[in-house]
Amino acid sequence: MNYQDFQILVNENQRIRASSSQGEVSGELSLDMDRTKQTLRLIDHQVKDGELLKGLGYELYQALFPNQINARFQATIAGAQANNHSVRLRLIFESPELAALPWEFLYDKQTNTFLGNNTQTVLSRYIDVPLQKRDIKAASLPLKVLLVISSPTNLAKLDVAGEEQLIREALSKHIEAGDIELDVLQEATIRNINQKLREKPHNVFHFIGHGNFKDNKGYIALVDGDGTANLLDDERFANFFLGDNNLGLVILNSCQGATVSANQVFAGTAPNLVRRGIPAVVAMQYSILDATAKLFADEFYRTLALGYPVDAAIQSTRNAISMEVGLDRRDFATPVLYMRASDGIILDVIPKKLLDPQSLSNEPRINHVSMQSLEYPDGSVPLDSPFYLERDGIESLCYQTLLQSASLMRIKAPKLMGKTSLLRRIIAQGVKQNYQRVYLDLGGVNKQVITNLDNFLRWFCSKVSLELDLDNQVDNAWNTKFLGSNDNCTAYLKKYILNQINSPLVLVLDEVDRLFPYSEVVSDFFGMLRSWHEKGKDTEVWKQLRLVLAHSTEVYIPLDYHQSPFNAGVPVELEEFNQQQVKDLATKHGINSQDSLLAELRTMVGGHPYLLRLAMYDVATGKTTFKDLLESATTEAGIYSNHLRYLLEILRSAPDLVQALKQVVNSTMGVELDSMQIYKLHSLGLVQRQNNHVTPRCQLYREYFRRVL
Repeated sequence: MNYQDFQILVNENQRIRASSSQGEVSGELSLDMDRTKQTLRLIDHQVKDGELLKGLGYELYQALFPNQINARFQATIAGAQANNHSVRLRLIFESPELAALPWEFLYDKQTNTFLGNNTQTVLSRYIDVPLQKRDIKAASLPLKVLLVISSPTNLAKLDVAGEEQLIREALSKHIEAGDIELDVLQEATIRNINQKLREKPHNVFHFIGHGNFKDNKGYIALVDGDGTANLLDDERFANFFLGDNNLGLVILNSCQGATVSANQVFAGTAPNLVRRGIPAVVAMQYSILDATAKLFADEFYRTLALGYPVDAAIQSTRNAISMEVGLDRRDFATPVLYMRASDGIILDVIPKKLLDPQSLSNEPRINHVSMQSLEYPDGSVPLDSPFYLERDGIESLCYQTLLQSASLMRIKAPKLMGKTSLLRRIIAQGVKQNYQRVYLDLGGVNKQVITNLDNFLRWFCSKVSLELDLDNQVDNAWNTKFLGSNDNCTAYLKKYILNQINSPLVLVLDEVDRLFPYSEVVSDFFGMLRSWHEKGKDTEVWKQLRLVLAHSTEVYIPLDYHQSPFNAGVPVELEEFNQQQVKDLATKHGINSQDSLLAELRTMVGGHPYLLRLAMYDVATGKTTFKDLLESATTEAGIYSNHLRYLLEILRSAPDLVQALKQVVNSTMGVELDSMQIYKLHSLGLVQRQNNHVTPRCQLYREYFRRVL
């Protein structure tokens, strides 16, 4: 999974600076601390109240994302989703008082999601002491975990044996699989810990015990020679790990029933440990039930061993906790991650199969010479990529149509099926003919723009001018006194665009279905496009315009037959790859195209281009094997987990679609649905149509959604 970064820094004066690929915006944090602290006291007492948690999370969200910053954040999310990316949200607080607040409860009311639980917004606390790539050491499986349980005799007694048993049970299947190696130390003296750390390199140091306040300073309680508490501040505690280049992570957690002060100590100690050189620290900001602690260990260590970035692993873990425990308890927001790796990579995990060639004996043969030219399937396929497969005459049809005056093409396919890759090639073909070109992705347009026709058309004309490097004359040209918005837009395109360039113009509009829900805009805009196409039949200047529209769904909006561009021009529908194309793709990845496991992959994901390429890339680069991939494909541990969660998040915002898809995945035959439900499920790529009935697009979707819905 690829990420788009969004970083927020709040300084001592509560000024906010938000940074992203779109630049910086600033604002001011405003938060009623008295009310917030009152809510936190209720949460400290483990009140089970979902509305209370949402209320706190919304207050924190409003404080951290004032108007301009929220608009930029939402634009970043929209851009990421359009490319099937996630957003990496990094928080930096210079004020200890603000840093102590549980920002993992951040709640976006508009989307009804907790950011700390949403796998599309990976959230962490960032310490700006960057981790250099040269400092990241290779970690071969099994990951070595040192579990230290500290129970001084003069502090509340811990069930040491019970704590060890809990972790062992949580990790048992990972230990048996050879992914985790667990060492346990129950007598947590300084000498014993030092000895354990010197015996062999460890990747993770997992501490269970007490924290304590003394003289307004936080300490971690180890055991002295006489069994009583030996209190170490963060500086002395960090000395354990000085010069240890193998250690990537420290976990600090208290057991069930621990005092609030212990969790505050751990949360306060964590950032200081990172500043002193540890790549990442996970601290529990609340005590948690044993069942949750077990779930945390199981999910977190599993995803870490799979090579996930640590922030993605912790986000996946929070999500798993929320699904098991619920969003009305604080448990899901309890793990807090502090890290100094901007990309979340703290351990370079080497897959077992690369260390054990025998494990590959039943796998398709990989031509490792070709691995140098492999491409991760990220967004559209580059023009010079060898991994682009032409679709049985579709490209040549599009190229021929492009040469025709006033041509109109309508390209339809579900998301991630290759629409944008085809559009890039159509544009490139136009460039070869010395045509001018403009590509506009409507999927990333701000909502405030597309909800008002005049605003949208002004934006449209401005963007076309900008893309062609022409002066923006919109404000001067717009005549609102005598002309409507469509007339102004048409006049502008003719006078300030087509008459200026004196050559054919390829105007590509991607994700036009983004407009479908907005009735104020949709009929007028699409009617105008149809009128431009018709003008090109007998007017020279309009003959220059070549329109290309791309959309994911059927056109379910009621448009006048004679005013709709969707029943004119040349229709192009992208289908899944056929059997020969799947074999060709495997060959390009250096994979034996005759292997039976390749056929099983096609059974699992069909001919879906993105899902096939993702699988073949991971197999070809040695990240997984076909056998392991197929076994875990429908689980949270599989390579499709981010893609599946993305679809699940969309479905959860539309209960009627959840019920409709439930029927489909639980039926052995085609299911007849409401036409609008069919349109929407098909646009997401979840179903395929057979006359008036639908079935799951592939076995992956059937098995996953049967389990989670």
